[in-house]
Amino acid sequence: MSPQPKPETVQTARAIIAAAIPDASERAAVLAKLEVPAGKEKWLSTAKAATLAQCHRKTLFRWAAKGLLHPQRLTPSRVRWPKSELEAMRREDADALA
Repeated sequence: MSPQPKPETVQTARAIIAAAIPDASERAAVLAKLEVPAGKEKWLSTAKAATLAQCHRKTLFRWAAKGLLHPQRLTPSRVRWPKSELEAMRREDADALA
């Protein structure tokens, strides 16, 4: 059930990291941390995802519509959110505020 990220998303992320980190060994370490082993992704309910992201559940769906998050729809009323994407967004917010 673990979705693969879109190739253009991965390519863009790698390009941003390459531009920001000139040292090859540091860049490789960062990229290794970003990789989620297959089958190891944790999926959260909408309520838990909203709590982790510290936002309203409607905001999660707005972010998904913009392509910022990639949830899995189990049924028309059940959605699961990738914990790694939510944590990455929190880290980006913390870095922006620092």
